[in-house]
Amino acid sequence: MDRRLAALLLLAVLARGAAVFALQSHRVPTSTYEHGEIAASLVEGRGFSMRFLGADGPTSQQAPMYPFLVAAAYAVGGVETPESLLILQLAQALLGGVMVLGVFRLASWVAPDRPSVAWWGAAVAAFHPTLVYAATHVQVALLAATLVAWTLVWGARLGASGSRRDAAVAGLLLGMCALTDPILALVVVGLPFAFRLAGEGRSIWRPAAVPLSVAALAVAPWVARNAMVHGEFVPIKSTFGYAFWQGNCAVSQGTDKVVRASVEEVMDGANAATGLVEYNRALWEARHTAGYIDDVAFSPEFKRYLGTLPEAERSRVLLRMAVADIQADPARYVGLSLRRLRYFWLFDETNPKTRATVYRASHLALTGLALVGLATAGAGFRRRSAPLIATVAAISLFHALTIVSARFHVPIEPLMAVWAGAGATWIVDATARAARSRSISAMGGVEHVGVVGRLG
Repeated sequence: MDRRLAALLLLAVLARGAAVFALQSHRVPTSTYEHGEIAASLVEGRGFSMRFLGADGPTSQQAPMYPFLVAAAYAVGGVETPESLLILQLAQALLGGVMVLGVFRLASWVAPDRPSVAWWGAAVAAFHPTLVYAATHVQVALLAATLVAWTLVWGARLGASGSRRDAAVAGLLLGMCALTDPILALVVVGLPFAFRLAGEGRSIWRPAAVPLSVAALAVAPWVARNAMVHGEFVPIKSTFGYAFWQGNCAVSQGTDKVVRASVEEVMDGANAATGLVEYNRALWEARHTAGYIDDVAFSPEFKRYLGTLPEAERSRVLLRMAVADIQADPARYVGLSLRRLRYFWLFDETNPKTRATVYRASHLALTGLALVGLATAGAGFRRRSAPLIATVAAISLFHALTIVSARFHVPIEPLMAVWAGAGATWIVDATARAARSRSISAMGGVEHVGVVGRLG
C-alpha cells in the first residue's frame, strides 16, 4: 500500500479515536438502545431477545450483525460498562479506516484518470464530522456505510474480472449488508450498473447470478431462525410495519421522535456548555428528552394488547393502523413524504443533535461539494457514478416514503464523498488556474512597464 494512503488511513483512525476520548460517549448512560439490550441478552444466555412492544422474548426487532458485534464487546468488557463501550467504539474507529479505504478504491474506479479525486474523496471521508462522530455511537450506521462502499467496490471489480472469487465476495458483502440492515440491500440496484460499466457493456446476468445466490445463502440461516422463532416467514427484521407506523401515524412528524417543548430547555443548556464532554452529554440528554413517538401514542392498555400478539402480528397491526390513517388523509402522507425528503437531505428537525452548528455546516459542505463534483467532473464521471447515483436514489426514496432519521443518511455519505472528491479537485484546479492567470497578468504588467521605461 502507498505510504501516503496508509498515512491517511491512520489519520482517519486517529481522528475517530480522538473523538471517542474527547466526547466520552462511552460513559453516557442508556446510550445503547435496542442493540445493547439484545447484546446483553446474548451474553447472558437468553439468546437474541429483548422487550419489544409489550412483550419479552426472542425477537427480530433488529438485524443480527451489529448486536452480535456489541455482544462481542460486552463479552470482553462487561455488559454495558464504559470499558466494553470503549472497546466497541475504538473498534469502530478502526472500521472507519476500512471505510475510508473503500472510498479511495471506489473513487479510483469512478475517476481512473484523475487520481486527485480519489485522494480528496478519501480525505473527505476521513474527516467529515458525521462519519467521525458515528464511531462514538452504539449504532449500526458506520458499519452500514462501510459495507455499502465496499459492496460497490467489489461489484465493479467483479464486472471487470468476471471471476467466481470476486462474485462470491460481492455476494457475501451484499448478504452482510442485508444482515446489517435490510434497507442496505438496496445497494443491489447499483450493482447492475457497476457490472455493465466495469465489464464494458457485457451481459450483466451471468455475473449477477453468483453474487445474488451467495447473498441468499448468507441470509438463509437467519431467515430459517426467524421461521422457527416466529412460526412464519420473516425476511430479516419483523419491524417494517412498526417503523412505517412511527413515520406515518396521525401524530407523526415523519420520524420516530416526538417534538417536545422540554427539549428546548435542554438545548439551552447544551449551548451554554463550556467543554466537549459537557456539550455531548447535553445533546444526549436532549435526545433522551425527545423520546419516541411510542411514548405519546401508546396507552398502557394498548401496549399490553400488543404484548399478547406474536411479534410479526404486532407489526402488521401497526401497519394497518398507519394505512388507515393515510387513507383518511392521503394529502398528509404526501406532505410527510416531502418533509422526510427534506429532512433526509437537509436536517431532521425532530433530532436535537442535528441542531449542532458543526453538524449543519459539515452536512451542507458535503452536499455542496458533491453537487459541484457531479456538475463539473464531466459526462464520463457521471456515467461511471451511475451505481452510486442509483444506490443513493433508492435509499433516499425508501426513507422519503417510510420513515427518516439523521442516522439513515450516514450510509450514503461515503458515496457522496466520492463526488465531493471531484468537487474539491475542481475547486483546487480552478483556484490554481486563477492564481496562474493573475501571475501571468502581473508579469505582463511588469514587462510592459519595463518596455515603456526603456522607450522613455
